[in-house]
Amino acid sequence: MNVLRCTACGRRLTEPVRLLDEMPGFPPADWLPDPGGNRQGPPSVPRGTYVADPLPHGTYTADSLPHGTYVLHPDDLVDLTPHPDVKRLIGCCGPNGRSGINHVCACGAEIALVTADCCSRYETRLVQDAVRVEVAP
Repeated sequence: MNVLRCTACGRRLTEPVRLLDEMPGFPPADWLPDPGGNRQGPPSVPRGTYVADPLPHGTYTADSLPHGTYVLHPDDLVDLTPHPDVKRLIGCCGPNGRSGINHVCACGAEIALVTADCCSRYETRLVQDAVRVEVAP
């Protein structure tokens, strides 16, 4: 099990997570509201896991995520804050991630792209250059 930390300040960003060998297939979606009334696509990865994606995330604009990312279930993240530029948080039912990095570490470092819109995958992508992976204690 690993934890991911902010390279700028060392703050822990995730619960302990296990690295998967590859991205799981995208699960089918019913696009109905969950018990809390939120509409989100299905999660890209199961809770408690993450995947290293070495390529820029092609769904987004070319300058959104120029480097590889770690793809996590949003519920495995701790201590992330929405970006102060609210234009980066737009979407139908949540942030769609098409406006670049939209979450920051508590220290202010731009660190993650969260997609939680009804028309997108439900995931958090931590920019590999902004985080470091450590073995969980």
